[in-house]
Amino acid sequence: MKNKHLLVVGALIVKKNKILICQRSLDNDHPLKWEFPGGKVKTQEEPQQALKRELNEELKITIEQPIYLCDYMFEYQDLGKKVKLFFFLIKEYSGEISNIVHNQLKWIEIKQLSDYDFLEGDYEIIKKILKNDLKII
Repeated sequence: MKNKHLLVVGALIVKKNKILICQRSLDNDHPLKWEFPGGKVKTQEEPQQALKRELNEELKITIEQPIYLCDYMFEYQDLGKKVKLFFFLIKEYSGEISNIVHNQLKWIEIKQLSDYDFLEGDYEIIKKILKNDLKII
């Protein structure tokens, strides 16, 4: 579908100076690309509600206080879709992180973000993190 416009949420989950990254499964768009946990915002849903739902579905954790960081538009030319990405910082959650949908999960140091093959839409937030424009630690 051309010009598909999606709202997407992403979580920067930080613990002990490391950040959680997730590798997409083989049966998704952009197979095996790395991303931050999150997903699509449903109709009638606020971004923070979507983030809580997605993190529970994907990781089996519950979040209470997501901290809004930034949002921006990105267009995936190859798929003909535009996404508005909302990013939130998560410093606290309850439950043990479980890998429900991803190929793999990794806790990495911030400086290692550029070592992974991320979704194109995540490059802007990664640039902000690496330049320390966003105080996430």
